Amino acid sequence: MTKRILFILAVFAIVAWCREVPVRYWVVGDSAELEAIYVKTQHDTVYLRAPNAEELKHISSLDDAENDALQNTNGQEVEEDEDDDADVTPAKDSVIMTDEVKKSMEGGDEAQPAAAVDDGAGDDLETALQKEDVRLKHEEIAKIEEEIRQRDIRDSIEAANKNPFIKFFRLDLKRLYNLEDKVMIDLTLSNYVVPEPVVEEEPAMELYPPGKANLLVQSTPDVCSLFVNGIPLGQVTPDTIKNIRPGKYTISVMRVLKDVEWWGSTIVKINADSVNVVSIPVQRPSTRITLNTDPEAVEVFINKVPTENIMPQYMTDVVIEDVKPQASVDIYLRKVGYRDTMITTEIKAFMPNFINVEMQPVLDDLPFIEEQKAFNAERSQRRTGRYMLLGSIAPFLAGGILWYFAERDWSDAADKKKAYNLSAFESEDTKKMVKDNHDLNHSGDIKGIVAAGLGAVGLCLFTIGFVWSF
Repeated sequence: MTKRILFILAVFAIVAWCREVPVRYWVVGDSAELEAIYVKTQHDTVYLRAPNAEELKHISSLDDAENDALQNTNGQEVEEDEDDDADVTPAKDSVIMTDEVKKSMEGGDEAQPAAAVDDGAGDDLETALQKEDVRLKHEEIAKIEEEIRQRDIRDSIEAANKNPFIKFFRLDLKRLYNLEDKVMIDLTLSNYVVPEPVVEEEPAMELYPPGKANLLVQSTPDVCSLFVNGIPLGQVTPDTIKNIRPGKYTISVMRVLKDVEWWGSTIVKINADSVNVVSIPVQRPSTRITLNTDPEAVEVFINKVPTENIMPQYMTDVVIEDVKPQASVDIYLRKVGYRDTMITTEIKAFMPNFINVEMQPVLDDLPFIEEQKAFNAERSQRRTGRYMLLGSIAPFLAGGILWYFAERDWSDAADKKKAYNLSAFESEDTKKMVKDNHDLNHSGDIKGIVAAGLGAVGLCLFTIGFVWSF
């Protein structure tokens, strides 16, 4: 019930923030685009309506602006020569003033009389009646056509009042172009409204936190652009970063050599009561991630969601070398006492790709911290279980080898016993075979006991490791 109420409130919120925009639509099967006002797409039905007078003016202004922008883009400007030619060209309805025309306009004697209208006065009675019937017939047809037209107008007005929307199935539209935002409306969506644009004022970003410390930055070679946490300062090395707050920063230098950016970076802890000097050499261009966090020793997972079975790949602060460039990479950061953080960023080729993250500490939320500790304990137990599973291989292997040697000793002892049992007389050789039989059995027993013990240890390790791993 609560989910349904929240869904209804969300729908009302969306409708409250939606707006109607002028569009140009093209229906499958038509050869021309038409203009209307887009209302919404609901349950695969696109609702449009006819624009009023003000909206028509707005659409016309948008079309004019679009045409002007297109002309300016293509460099198609109207030249003055064409205007001059247009002035010389006579209008379609203009009259060339000859002497005869002037005389006819002045009513001169030589003006030709206007054509006489045939009113049927010179016809006989039968011809006059036929013409009158034809005239009445035309008047009656014109009257019927006017009545039909007026009735169609009334029906269309009534229909518009009952249902003012023009409805289309969304897949019957070839395209739906938003004239106001200059974008295509996504016709793959079964429900859509145009939201109100949200204008967010971006706060002015400080180059670095102001303070009272200074940092002299040198580079090899000189004349490198200077960056703090990936933000350019507009300074070149060697130079001093003045009035910076004490703390940890990523200081970077960059110089373009042979049309390629060469970067160098280091992590600096700036103190307020000492001389802060750092020298940074530029390095050969390579794709890497320079990841720094506040605090340090944060677990890093790249394109992997942290779970009890997944161990952290890195710990900050870290520079990850030989990274594959990619348009989007998800980096998950985790530390007990801080909120889990996930960032999505682009890995640019031959760039250091600076990432600086300030983790949000957990304040007055002991249950959440206990959950994090329990998560770490469970993960540590599973990691220990995996080590035990791997560790069980050695006892099994050693026990198997010892058992093999024990079997060989027992087999040799059996051969000795068989040899002295077949002997008819007791001799030194017989005594030696009896002693060898005894020694081999004893050696095999010891090796067998040790092999069995190692097998038991391996079995215990395997059992406990299997339970703890899952």
